[in-house]
Amino acid sequence: KRFMMLDQLVIHESREALDPHWDMRLDIDDMSYEELLALEERIGNVNTGLADEKISGCVMELACRNSARTQNDQDKERCIICLEEYKHKDSLGKLKCGHDFHAGCIKKWLEVKNACPVCKADAANETT
Repeated sequence: KRFMMLDQLVIHESREALDPHWDMRLDIDDMSYEELLALEERIGNVNTGLADEKISGCVMELACRNSARTQNDQDKERCIICLEEYKHKDSLGKLKCGHDFHAGCIKKWLEVKNACPVCKADAANETT
């Protein structure tokens, strides 16, 4: 019994050494559905997306042109959001960081999050 208490003490101290705030963390794995709903109400929803007028200001629309493709351009042939290949005359949306996507895909993405899905750069600066 004494050995178990010592063992628990060592585990407790090592956990504190790695993460001094471990006892303040929520263990959502053991929460019931009702407890999770209550937590959601307490925390609320944080929308980091953009309004339609901001989206149209930061997405430059282009028409896709099929050209000679190389193996290095393979990633550029596919929309990273929907994972479909670009087709001739697809409407592409290019962000300021230079990454392009299907125009519809990137607009939906920016409604939820103000960041490029590839490099995480801000799509639109809120100061402008």
